[in-house]
Amino acid sequence: MKNILISGINGYLGSSLAKKLSGKYSIVGLEKSTDNLFRIQNCGFKVFDTTGGVPLHVFSEEKIDCVIHTATLYGRNNETEQELFESNLRLPFNLLLNAIEYKCPLFINTDTVLNRYMSAYAMSKCQFSDWLMFMSKKIKVVNIQLEHFYGPDGPETNFITSLTRRLLDNEKEIKLTKGEQERDFIFISDVVDAYETVIDNIGKLDNNYSNFQVATNERIQLKELILLLKSYTGSTSYLNFGAVPYRENELMKSTADNSGLLALGWKPRVNIRDGLKMMCNK
Repeated sequence: MKNILISGINGYLGSSLAKKLSGKYSIVGLEKSTDNLFRIQNCGFKVFDTTGGVPLHVFSEEKIDCVIHTATLYGRNNETEQELFESNLRLPFNLLLNAIEYKCPLFINTDTVLNRYMSAYAMSKCQFSDWLMFMSKKIKVVNIQLEHFYGPDGPETNFITSLTRRLLDNEKEIKLTKGEQERDFIFISDVVDAYETVIDNIGKLDNNYSNFQVATNERIQLKELILLLKSYTGSTSYLNFGAVPYRENELMKSTADNSGLLALGWKPRVNIRDGLKMMCNK
């Protein structure tokens, strides 16, 4: 394996993967716009625009050995169901078809652990994973389901990133839910290591379709996490727990099973407390 194509290469996950894997592989990227590739400036990656769809010459000219699909639309900015469908189902499906047509041997997909009926985002992601399983007779597929990941320089739409900034800014009041939800948060470097472990061990995966869940298997209640983050930042903000109602279909306890990755030699190295401290530069 020499050439890896990463969709969403300027995203938080995509750029982190590109920088880590570039030491071993030649990296090519896809982005919906190449106007402001701020996360990969001066990295020297060749990036193609997907405004008009997946450009076919990427596969014919670059001889792609592996696709890592990370591009996604979460629906956090009031995007319509149509926009979510186009971004999370139609575009990756076309990418998959192109990979098959040009005999790319491996397609690694980034999926969610959320139940498909929780949101339009989750539905679109799960529908694509269904297609991947169906099409795996034509291409080797690895589906990677991610728990909530975070890390320094994450996007403002990320819960921990946004909350850290608000605490550091000492906002007078931060309105929150009761915080009884239990979540499994995993640090970005551990997520990247999981992808690298899969690629390094791809010869050990006998089936044409494999599924891995990336998690620490250690849940923390949101209220405890928020209080830890306030302590680490030294913030004077007032945390108004219970001021925000739970969302419809709120997930109260996330669950995942990382045993498949553990069997390949991967393990999470950053616990939540150390990770939160790094978010605060402490």
